[in-house]
Amino acid sequence: MVSRRLVQLKDRTVLFSPDDPVSLADCIQALVKLRVTDELTAAVIDSPVTLQIRQHGFVPRIASGGVVGLIGIPRQVFPALRTNDYILHLSVSAARYLSRELQINVPKDPAFPNSFTPLQLNIALHREPVFIAGRTVRVVGNGTAPLGGAVVSVTGIWRIAPSANVAVAPDSPDIVSIQPPLYSDRAVPAQLRRRDLIAVLGDDKTVMDENLPGADSVRLSNRLGLSIGGVLLIDTEEAELSEFIAINTFSSAAPADQPTTVTLNHRLLHAHRRGALVRRMNLQPPGSDRQFTVNASSGDSCVFLDDASGLVAGQEVEIGGGPAPDEYHSVMNFSVASDADGYYRLPPLSRVAQLEIHAEKTVGAQTFQATRIFRPNYQQRDNRVDFMLVA
Repeated sequence: MVSRRLVQLKDRTVLFSPDDPVSLADCIQALVKLRVTDELTAAVIDSPVTLQIRQHGFVPRIASGGVVGLIGIPRQVFPALRTNDYILHLSVSAARYLSRELQINVPKDPAFPNSFTPLQLNIALHREPVFIAGRTVRVVGNGTAPLGGAVVSVTGIWRIAPSANVAVAPDSPDIVSIQPPLYSDRAVPAQLRRRDLIAVLGDDKTVMDENLPGADSVRLSNRLGLSIGGVLLIDTEEAELSEFIAINTFSSAAPADQPTTVTLNHRLLHAHRRGALVRRMNLQPPGSDRQFTVNASSGDSCVFLDDASGLVAGQEVEIGGGPAPDEYHSVMNFSVASDADGYYRLPPLSRVAQLEIHAEKTVGAQTFQATRIFRPNYQQRDNRVDFMLVA
């Protein structure tokens, strides 16, 4: 309380009673500060960053240098901060980066509302995947000719690009690409195991409505044969849109041969049209666990393992670990053969700053080969790497 006092004016005396000073918790100020960087370079994001929050009362603000944050009045958005923690749900995105969903804990402050300290965090975004493709050729006379059937493989990776004047040996390429990308964040020691999924033929269903990415349920033409925990392959005939997702619940109010709504263990990553084919899948016995060696986020198309040997392109895998339900994917490895015209294409790649790529083919008694060190340009979706193989 500010004390009152008498103030002498020119011809009279007045009683002056100033307002009490506004407490810190009642002032508009920064509540959360985020510094957004590139995972591969640790440099600040050089493209515009977008910040969204699910809760009300917060105003996003974007500054230069990869700095974003939230402003507001602490007492209004954290009224019980003296005794309670608060959870904020944020989404951070930038061009050519995967969106990052964040759950931030604002810890209680026994001194609140007399004091308030903004939360400060560093957030590293993951690049969207790129494709590496090109052609394998060999010298013939004074020109070149396509060399089909050459095996093109990633033989080493650097997650952080080494300096030009420093020799750094690559890490083993224990990395696989998965389709579709991860549904949930997976922290070490998450695990991946082979888990073949066999289609149940003769019991196909169709999607009854248009479905957008982010939906957690679909309406199917019937519920015949469905069971809680059973795995569905949604959009069976569209390889790039197909999703393996287990059933969480379904309505049993209507007859089994009538349309029913099925809730899923994970939100859809792709849009699925009305009439898309859905097929039940039978889970086969699991293989041995392979441990994650690097934390992964939802939307990642590549995961790093302690051992990627033996995983064959086209196999299905089960990924688990953490609070989220298990999820299912097709696996792709970074070893492909060029076609008859010498063209090849590696699966989606991300979270790697530099690669060692080797191409090789044996023709009769001769082995033709070539090796390239390549740094992907994540600013463009398609990267071209051609190989001239020599004996």
